Amino acid sequence: MNDNYLVVLLIAGSLIVTLLVFYITIFLVIQKTKNRRHQMEKKEMELRYQNALLHTRLEVQEKALNQVSQEIHDNIGQSLSVAQANLDFLSEVEDAEQSQKLIDASKRILHKALNDLRNVSHILNSENINRIGLEESLRKELDYLSSYNKIDFQLYSEGETDALSNEQELMVFRIAQEGLANIVKHAQATKVGIRLNYMPTHFEMIIEDNGVGIRPGNGRNGHVNGNGNGNGNRNGKGIGLINMKQRAKMMNGLLDITSPADGGTIVKLNLPYEE
Repeated sequence: MNDNYLVVLLIAGSLIVTLLVFYITIFLVIQKTKNRRHQMEKKEMELRYQNALLHTRLEVQEKALNQVSQEIHDNIGQSLSVAQANLDFLSEVEDAEQSQKLIDASKRILHKALNDLRNVSHILNSENINRIGLEESLRKELDYLSSYNKIDFQLYSEGETDALSNEQELMVFRIAQEGLANIVKHAQATKVGIRLNYMPTHFEMIIEDNGVGIRPGNGRNGHVNGNGNGNGNRNGKGIGLINMKQRAKMMNGLLDITSPADGGTIVKLNLPYEE
């Protein structure tokens, strides 16, 4: 009787152990499958992010090339034309004092054109932007813009300036660059302030101008709020602000662009730090 009891007990124990091993095995297989699916989804998300980032980079490069082409034509090209006209006229001038004035004026114009061309080169160079940092890159951009605009540009920074990655700094700079270009072209502003706030949990950039603001039909891009909705006019002038918002979204950031009732425009970027 005792032997039979022991046999039944051993069989029952073996079944329990077998079932336990079976369930553990199934559990491990399910967990492994979930982990594998999670890794695949993560890689797929990273691939989509990289593709979207590449598309954004190409778009930024195209816009930057167009901007440089226009600025070379409008500013540097005009300066060189004036210098050339001075030198062409020099051969007709007999007075030594007047000739020296033309030479000195041409030297100043050529010096300014070389500086402008150097600034454009630095602003376009992504490696240079990462090397000197976001704040210094913005200062160079503002110096260049102020060289041919009667706008008072101010830049303020607060907090640990090395909190952003190189990729984030470059994208933030391109957002600011497009925002500033939009102000110069459309805002009719006399003052522009940029504030860089490096918070403990996130980065914040605020660009504020005292221009005409964003209103339907005033020639500026349509309003874009934090959700990307806008009232841009039909000729596509709202694309610039929408692109800025999309670049912020690429970094899991939020871009809010508003125009107070008393005029001006406020562009506010909130960007979490990379883990």
